[in-house]
Amino acid sequence: MTVLKQLYRLQLTDSEWTAKRERLTQVEEALGETQDLLQAREAVAETEQALQELKKRLRSLELDVSSVAGKLKANQERLYGGKVRNPKELSGLQEEAGALRRRRSELEDQELELMIEIEGQEAELAERQARLRQIEDAWREDQERMQAERERLALDLQDLEEERDAMRAPIPPHDLADYDDLRQRYGGVGIAMLRRGICQVCGVDVPTGVAGAVSRGEGRHYCPVCNRLLYGG
Repeated sequence: MTVLKQLYRLQLTDSEWTAKRERLTQVEEALGETQDLLQAREAVAETEQALQELKKRLRSLELDVSSVAGKLKANQERLYGGKVRNPKELSGLQEEAGALRRRRSELEDQELELMIEIEGQEAELAERQARLRQIEDAWREDQERMQAERERLALDLQDLEEERDAMRAPIPPHDLADYDDLRQRYGGVGIAMLRRGICQVCGVDVPTGVAGAVSRGEGRHYCPVCNRLLYGG
C-alpha cells in the first residue's frame, strides 16, 4: 500500500471522527431541560400563583360577607326584639339594616364574579398542566434517545481513535507532518480524490499530464485550483 493511499484512508477516518465529534457536541448541548419545557413550567407556576391569589381574595370576601351577615342579624334582633322603642333609634336601625343589605349584596356580587374568574383560571391551569405533561413526555423521550446516541457516539469515537492511531503508526513522520498541515490549511480535507481527471473537492479539470501521473502513482501532484494533494485511488 502506497503512503498516499495510507494517508487518504487516514483522512477518511479522521473526517468520520470529526463528524462524530461535532455530532456528540450537538447532542451534549441538547441534553438537559429545553426552553419550551422551562416556559411551560413557568406558565403553570404563574397560573397556580394567580389562582392562589384569587382564592385568597375569595376567602377574604367570604369573611366580609359573614361579618356583614352577622351585623345584619344583630340589627334585626334589636329592630324586632321589642326592646328598642324610641322612634329615632328604630329609624336608625332601619337605615342601618338597609345599608347592611346593600353592602351584603355588593359583596355577594363581587364573590360571584370572583368565583367565575376562579373557574376560568382553574380551566386555564388544567390546560397548561396538560400542555406541560405533553412537553415533558416528549422531552423525556427525546432525552432518552439522545442519551443513547451519546453513548453510541462515545464508543464510536473511541474505536475511531484506536483505528486512527493504528493507521498513523506505519506512516513516516514527515509524511504525517505534511498530511496534518494540509488538513489544517484546508478545513480537514487535505487530500482530494481524482476521478476521470476531475478533482472531487473543487470540481476542476486537472491537466492531462498531471492526471495521468496521479493515476499511475508517479510522485505527488496538487490540484491547480484548490492546492490539495491529489489521490487517484
